[in-house]
Amino acid sequence: MEGKTSVGQRTRIGILTQVFTPELVDAATAKHSRAEQRRRLLPARLVTYFVLALCLFARESYEEVIRMLTSGIPGSRALARTNRSSLSRARARLGEEVLESLFRQVASPLATPGTLGAWWRGLRLLALDGTQFDVPDSVSNGDTFDGRSTGGTPFGFPEVRAVLLSEIGTHGVLDARLGGYRDGERALAYPLAAATGPSDLIIADPGFWSVEFMHTFTTTGANLLARLQSNHLGTTQEELPDGSRLSMMRPGKEVQLRARREGRTMPQESVYRVITFAKDGKEVHLGTTLLDHEQYPAAELVALYRQRWEIELAFDEIKNHLGPGGPIRSRTPEGVRQELWAYLAVHHAVRQFAHAAAAAGPAVDTDRLSCLRCVRIIRRSVVSQAGATRTKLTRAWSESAPGSPQPAVAAPGQEGLPSRDQEAAPMADPADPGRTRQGQRQPLEPQPDDQTAQVQGRGKTLRRTSANLATSLGRADTRRLPVRRRVCDLKSRERRPGSRMIPM
Repeated sequence: MEGKTSVGQRTRIGILTQVFTPELVDAATAKHSRAEQRRRLLPARLVTYFVLALCLFARESYEEVIRMLTSGIPGSRALARTNRSSLSRARARLGEEVLESLFRQVASPLATPGTLGAWWRGLRLLALDGTQFDVPDSVSNGDTFDGRSTGGTPFGFPEVRAVLLSEIGTHGVLDARLGGYRDGERALAYPLAAATGPSDLIIADPGFWSVEFMHTFTTTGANLLARLQSNHLGTTQEELPDGSRLSMMRPGKEVQLRARREGRTMPQESVYRVITFAKDGKEVHLGTTLLDHEQYPAAELVALYRQRWEIELAFDEIKNHLGPGGPIRSRTPEGVRQELWAYLAVHHAVRQFAHAAAAAGPAVDTDRLSCLRCVRIIRRSVVSQAGATRTKLTRAWSESAPGSPQPAVAAPGQEGLPSRDQEAAPMADPADPGRTRQGQRQPLEPQPDDQTAQVQGRGKTLRRTSANLATSLGRADTRRLPVRRRVCDLKSRERRPGSRMIPM
């Protein structure tokens, strides 16, 4: 049991361990009483890192993710035989609250005063919008989240509706709320006001604007900029020199009654500024709580509203760069929420990694860096973390971060060359096959006289070098185990009832 416990204590998640420290994970599990009462093969810390790793390797199976997460740790051989059902039960024991707490602990603002593209006239730029995540079409997911339907007949996957508050300059998600497909985005957005402050300018789409929405966010001191629907233009109070105007709008009776039931006080009237401009031959209206037309010119606000689309890129990063590009894997409502909170936490850590990379090199917008390249660097750190310590992970963070940010610009006549994001393998020097053009010696391919194990099984010949055999069996040290013993272990593993052959 001691060896099994040590695996959970030694498990890390690559350079992201600098964000999700063991102390932070243990505090989150203890807060919600999810710490194990007895020694387990899958302790709470290991399961938390496992759920986070599922988001990094969204297209890999449970068994493959746990192997990559614990490979090379002494005593991890038992985990290599852990099946999917055991890992699913461990996720259910952990619950969704631990991952939500972990996200809220790390989801702090990333932009500093020197961050390019994150500020306008002293205001931090934030974007507010909603999106949907497809989930597996299980009975419990369909009953809990619902989905699209035609004439009462459901079609497609059930969907989780999420409303996110994100920094425009860094794409870091500061807060989020999850609900079902039938939940309104505006109702989900109200609690997000707690994450805003007087130095924030929130840019939103037309579906959010209302008297109640204005009051909820301006109470915290935040400012708003949103596109208006035709029924939200209000009553004109004053025409301003820059072509905008001040308007007034009163809350309806239903809004006032709902506010009284909830113990909230609504203002009798709200004054805001309306900016009208033409786009594609049509009039478009923007509403803002920035009433000073001299300090906040209308033309700049019109150009600034286009920055709202940065949050769509954040959605794409979560769904496609991290996620599978389709339905996520969890088939229960609790697992779905747990997985989505994990995605948001990992995405924020990736954006923190990108922001650190941008700050370490020449001045460049954080959102100009390749998110996919940052994800690839983090994935490689997880796979190659065998024997890693906190000092080594800290060094890996500092060495990896500055290396990724520089957006390469092709020189004239070199547009056809592969980019750094393609991560092409070094090309061999024709004069010396063992030397690449970068000047580093590379191991040659195994020769016929190398140690090779041949195992006859089910009509197939399995050829494995000593290193590959040890990897297949989950060995951490390949030098201390004779080839003959590894071959015998492989034979016994194949003869076990219900076992599968190791693929070629």
